Amino acid sequence: MSETKWYYTREEIEKISPSRLDGINFKEETFQRWSYTSFLQELGQRLNNPQKSIATSIVLCQRFFTRQSLAKNDPKTVAIICMFIAGKVEGSPRPAGDVIVVSYRVLHNKEPLRDVFEGLKKIVLTGEKLVLSTLGFDLEIEHPYKLVMDRVKRSVKAEDVRRLCQASFNFVNDSLRTSLCLHFGPSQIAAAAIYIGSSMCKMTLPCDGEKEWWREFDVTKRQLWEICDQTLDLYIQDFVIPVMRGDCKQINNDVTKPCQGLQAHQDFKGIRQT
Repeated sequence: MSETKWYYTREEIEKISPSRLDGINFKEETFQRWSYTSFLQELGQRLNNPQKSIATSIVLCQRFFTRQSLAKNDPKTVAIICMFIAGKVEGSPRPAGDVIVVSYRVLHNKEPLRDVFEGLKKIVLTGEKLVLSTLGFDLEIEHPYKLVMDRVKRSVKAEDVRRLCQASFNFVNDSLRTSLCLHFGPSQIAAAAIYIGSSMCKMTLPCDGEKEWWREFDVTKRQLWEICDQTLDLYIQDFVIPVMRGDCKQINNDVTKPCQGLQAHQDFKGIRQT
């Protein structure tokens, strides 16, 4: 199935999303996106899932909330279901029980009681049907990782490949905490990640004659800057933490990465001015 239906303008996401129509403002939805994507990253790591599987769970969850409202669906529950589905999609399946137990540890720092576990399992297995139907059973997702790897291998010395790939992958992963996957395709995000990564690593990628290297990714300069800006702005977000219902606590994570992130933000702003 075509993925074009999953891409939206910023105005569509910021002003007329299902959550906005239900009275949830843009700042709260942005915070909730950051919260459930951070939760999925930590959950996937604790499950020892491949990063591709984690990324798929995040994209599925973000796509779900382009069609369903945060006011009517608990984001952490939807996130758990998306992790369960993503494991099966990406060939790294985990039993529903494992996903539920580990997610409960992440959220509550303790083991679920038997009756709680059984209740959550029923919710996850029932909710899986809603998530799949909402997504139209469209579960194939292309990620930027391979595009980044292939371009970097062709562009820098062998001894520099790992360093530039890791820097670029970091920004791909961080972009998942924003709405970029709902606005841009994997090739465009890959170009921006390499662009930021190469500036962080003080590397210059070769051009094809007079053609800038990033143009092969079907991205315009304006789009490149927009992706870079939106990713780097993540590091300087000052969220006003809303009161959470129930006893769900905030997930501790290293999303801000102050040394790397803020320096990258300053470096890129400088590059744009030259």
